[in-house]
Amino acid sequence: MEDLMTQPPSSENWEQPQGGYGPPPRQAGPDTTGFFKALFDFSFKSFVTIKFAAIIYGIALVLIGIFTLIGVILAFVTMTEEPLVGFFTLVLVVILAPFYLILVRLTLELYVAMIRTAQNTAATKSELENLRWDMSQRG
Repeated sequence: MEDLMTQPPSSENWEQPQGGYGPPPRQAGPDTTGFFKALFDFSFKSFVTIKFAAIIYGIALVLIGIFTLIGVILAFVTMTEEPLVGFFTLVLVVILAPFYLILVRLTLELYVAMIRTAQNTAATKSELENLRWDMSQRG
């Protein structure tokens, strides 16, 4: 059994299947579906998370940047009337901006990792089914 798996099939240890049955259809690689087709796939066999992750991260980066800029401006405006409150607002904005960016990044990475795990599991299942079929045809 070990020799069959480590060496390529040759004419001596490989028999062609008799009859009109061929191997089961091989499934395509990970998610080759188009974006809009995947977006409206009600069976959820195609994932759009990986396609959207970069866009979502870019939007989050821009929004966090805008809110940080607004927060810094408001902190300096507040400093003219209440210096202590403005200073703490500035410190809070400077600390929270990277925190939220890291939080968005970690969340997106978690989603992408889960989707890739699901895709790899489906591909592994398909390969195992193909290998089982091949082994059953060998005898």
